[in-house]
Amino acid sequence: MLKRLRRCCQTMLTRAGKIVYSGKAWSDDDCMADAQIAADVGRDAPQLRIVVGENNADLATTLTLLLDAEPDMQCVVTAASVAAVLRALDEHAPNAFVLDLSLDDGSSLPLIKILRERLPAAAIVVFTGHKNDLLNQQCVRVGANSVVVKTADFDELSAALRCAIRLGWTAPSSPHANG
Repeated sequence: MLKRLRRCCQTMLTRAGKIVYSGKAWSDDDCMADAQIAADVGRDAPQLRIVVGENNADLATTLTLLLDAEPDMQCVVTAASVAAVLRALDEHAPNAFVLDLSLDDGSSLPLIKILRERLPAAAIVVFTGHKNDLLNQQCVRVGANSVVVKTADFDELSAALRCAIRLGWTAPSSPHANG
């Protein structure tokens, strides 16, 4: 499980305001964070209350079933539009989001920025069919913790959510962003 988590956390995760790409070697301290994530699962891990922003109903249903099967995750609502995701903030008190880049009423990029401003500690994972590095970097710059392509295993998505919650979000303006 640790190897899976380490690999998944390395896909594209912000760490102290920097983008970490797949294949970059992490220090032993970074890997200890992976070990802590694995130890937390099913025990004292924070319960992830997830909003799934996906306009493909079949995929949204599948994601809901898979997320709900995890001991530390609960899909509180699925939303096909930016407006529905924003309504979910007040109605469901989420602390995590899985967002497609394209929703029924527009792009998720402005939404990510709004979510990051309103919920600085939330896990925001973009789940997309696009394998465009520039677009993925843009997602992270506006506030996403990580980007997972839809062709990835579900384990990669769940690990990205866990890593985002466990490692937290450091805003680019933070004094730690350059360290």
